[in-house]
Parts: sequence; C-alpha cells; structure tokens
Amino acid sequence: MTSSRLALLPALLLLLACAGPPVAENVELRANPNERAPLAGILSFTADRPVVPTLVIDDGEHRETVTPDPEPRAVHELPVLGLRPGRRHTVEVTIRDERGRETALPPLELEAPPLPDDFPPIAVTVRRPAAMEPGFTIMDVFRWTGPFDDDKTWGMAIAVDAEGEVRWYYRADFAVDEPRRLRNGNLFFGGARDGRMFEIDMLGNVVREWHTARVVLDPLPEGSIAVDTDTFHHDVIELPSGNFLGLGLEVRPFDDYPAEYPPGTKRAAAKVAGDDLIEFRPDGTTVRRWSILDVLDPYRIAYGSLDRSFYEDLYEGKHDPLPYDLLHTNAVYYLEDEDAAVLSSYRQCVLYKVNLATGELEWLLGDPVGWNEPWSDKLLQPKGEVVWPCHQHGIERTPRGTWLLYDNGGSRSFPPDEGLAADARYSRAIEYRVDEAARTVEEVWSWGPDQEWFMSPFISDADHLPETGNVLITDGGRIVGADGKQLTSFGGRHWARILEVTYGEGSEKVWEMVIDDPAMPYSVYRAQRLRSLYPKLDRPTG
Repeated sequence: MTSSRLALLPALLLLLACAGPPVAENVELRANPNERAPLAGILSFTADRPVVPTLVIDDGEHRETVTPDPEPRAVHELPVLGLRPGRRHTVEVTIRDERGRETALPPLELEAPPLPDDFPPIAVTVRRPAAMEPGFTIMDVFRWTGPFDDDKTWGMAIAVDAEGEVRWYYRADFAVDEPRRLRNGNLFFGGARDGRMFEIDMLGNVVREWHTARVVLDPLPEGSIAVDTDTFHHDVIELPSGNFLGLGLEVRPFDDYPAEYPPGTKRAAAKVAGDDLIEFRPDGTTVRRWSILDVLDPYRIAYGSLDRSFYEDLYEGKHDPLPYDLLHTNAVYYLEDEDAAVLSSYRQCVLYKVNLATGELEWLLGDPVGWNEPWSDKLLQPKGEVVWPCHQHGIERTPRGTWLLYDNGGSRSFPPDEGLAADARYSRAIEYRVDEAARTVEEVWSWGPDQEWFMSPFISDADHLPETGNVLITDGGRIVGADGKQLTSFGGRHWARILEVTYGEGSEKVWEMVIDDPAMPYSVYRAQRLRSLYPKLDRPTG
C-alpha cells in the first residue's frame, strides 16, 4: 500500500465510524456541587461527532422535554435545570447528529434535595394557565428582623412555575436585589446596600463580582472589580453596548440648606446624598457620569427628603451628621435610539428624562407643585384626568411607546399639603402616554384601585409581557398590622404577592402568587418572567 493511501486511511476509518448513529462515552449525570443552587444537575459526555442532546426529565408526575443547547458539539457539559425539590428524576438523553441520526443513551437518575426548613412559603391563589404568559417567574425574596430592619445576612433568588412550585433557587448570605438575565445568559443582581454586584451562572457559580471603590468593603472580595462611586442602589442595567448603567451615590455639602420639615425659614449647613448615574465598562472603568443633583432642583424638599436613615449603614462613621436622602432615584430605563434615560425619583414623586449626550433635563412627569424655574418649564401637562404617581418604582417603556410602572401611592402630595389620609391611599400599576412634541401626558391603562384595592408603600414593579401582552405586577411590599388589617405605611409585618393580569379594557387577574408567613416577614423587590430557565432558550420579559 502506498504512503498516500496510508495517509487516507484514518480519514476513511473516521468516515466509516460516522456512517452509523452517533456514539457517546463517559456519560455522567451528577448533582450540582454548588449548594447555593441545589435544584440542578450537570450532564457531561463526549460524542464521536458534533451532536445536539435532547433531555426528557421525568419525576413520576411530570414529564418535560428540553433541548438545552441547540448548537452541535462533540464535548458537552450541560446544566440540568428545573428539578423539583425532594424528588427523584429520571433523565432520558437522546443525541442527534447534523444528518439527523439519533442515539438514545441509557436512562440516568438524579434526586433533588428538599427545600430547606427556612424556605419562604409560596402559595398560588389564582391560576388560569391558558391565559398566562408562558415561562418561569424569577424574583428576589428578602426577610426582616423587625418592622424597619431588613435581614442583610439572608437572601434568595427564586424561580417558580405556573403552579407555584419552586424549580430553581440561589441562596445567599446577603440580601439579593432583583436578579435579571444578561445577554450572555447569566444572572446579574445586587447585594444588600453595600454596593456589591454579582454575575452568576445558573449553577450558582460567581462569574464576576463588582464593588464600589469610595466606600471600600472590609474584607475586600478577591478578584472583585472596583467601580468609582459610593455605592450602587436599586438599579444597574446592562446596555446594548455591553456596558452597565447604574444608580450610584455621592454626598455633596450645602452651606445654606432647609433645616426643618416641612421647609420653613430655618436653614443651616447640611450634607445631601444625591444619585450618581454612571455608565461603566465590565472592567469597572467609568465611561460617563451624571450628577442628578445638577439635573433636578436640589432644594425641592418633598416628603421624606430630609430623612437620614436609609443610608445609615453605609455612611455611619463617615459623615457626621448623616446626609439627607433628597432624591432616592430607584429606577432607570435606557433609550438606545436617543441615548437618553428615563428615571424615577421616589422622594420627589417624579419621572424625569435626561439626554445623556448633553446631560440636559428634557421633561418631568409629576405633581407640578414645588417646581420653580427653570424646572417648571419641563413639566408635562395633563391630558384628560391624570393622577400623578408618588413613590413609584420599576419604570419601563412598552412596545406601544408608553411608560409602565408601579405607582406605590403614598399621600400623593407635596408639603405643606398633607394629601390623602392613610385609609384613602392606594397603589396601582399605571401606564402613561407621553407626547413629547405636545408636552402632554395622559393615562392609558391601570390596574387598581377599581379592580381591587392594594398598597405596597415601598419597592414593587410592573412589567409588560411580550407574548400575551399581559402585565406582571410585583406587589411586593405589603404590610399588615397586629390586628390583621392592611397598613399603608411601615410598622407591621411584611408580606408579598405577584400577580399577572390581562391588558386592556376589562382586565382580569389570571395568576396570583402569595408569600405570607405569620412567623417570618418577607418582601419581594421585583419579579420577571423568563421564557426558560435555560439561558439559550430564554427571552427575558422585564
């Protein structure tokens, strides 16, 4: 046999080997070694050619088929997600090559551990599956050590299905803030109020971690990436560029500032905590920065603007006296087509749009009382009957070009007007249409208080759902008194619910989930609907 024929022999043998169905070796299904995300396994194998695996996961009551990764490859190490707690699962694996030839591998088994004893109780009270947005609801859950003190040593991100069964969770030793999916499929969330941010994969492994450099953590996490601000709070979002846009914080001294509440003639030197809107690269490098104290009126004293308690843990021992929490911006939405952002100030009860290229304020959506020139020139005028938002959270633009948010309510007033009495207050999910050319705003749709009364005086969210057009509402800051009656301010036991309602005239509730434990107070900041737990099959919806 000539040398040229000998050279062709390996290729010929490989071709003959691939003429039949694909073959897999070293097939293994093992429990996730990371105990922070225990409802998962890892499937690994090596095939003799590129293949796509399809899994059939059976727990004896439910049978589900999933293709976690549609890209053909020879070496696979895949997360197996959505295991039901406390049950043994059989996993049937079929591999298919690029010519459609299939091989069924021997069945594998994996048992998921039960939920821990301190897991929050979850109950679904309304469920109409045919009318619901498909997918899993993922949320942060945090608990309280007292009426005003959240537990900073405990936190969870939890994903449940339409039945309310827990299908994935991540347990942390800090309070988790709003897990959201990044474009690479990992989850991104903040931690407590110390400025930390985390990127994890679906097996709970930390991929990247960030901290804020001006108020340094002790001890500093190894490998953590520094970002130049005092802390990050409430909202950090991923931009289309891959950069992040987040709400940081700065403290600015004022020589002559209102020193009593409601504002009167008494004035003194003071320090004010103002929001710092920061664009930064994943390596922590600051790209752009906007001080909101230069955008909004730093002397407009709304209810709660002279409060010093929110950032007490952050600034205790660093500022004396503690700074006022003047603005408390809690949400940011980026408009890529305009390079602009719409933000929400909790204290000022206003939504505001900023041109990021120029740093200029474009409009204000809120109660016109208390705005002096030049800010008063930016106020949108009501078209029809408009109830101004107050202490609102979670703003987003819908495909209709409207603005959807959770309007917490509060007193709906500006000092010295006391506004609504406590028993007249309410929350709602509200949609506004802004006509920038006409400088007007109108109400388009709402849920509450006509459909049902509810009130969360803090946190919460509202999301448009793309497949059904429904709205997912996080009514996450409910409070009940010792007598069992619902409260409209702090001082009682916390509980939370998440509901999905249809959109349009005659809206109806199609899903409701409640977290309520008389022995342990819980809250939920924000929730989202994921199409799938598997990153490559998901399309985030909020």
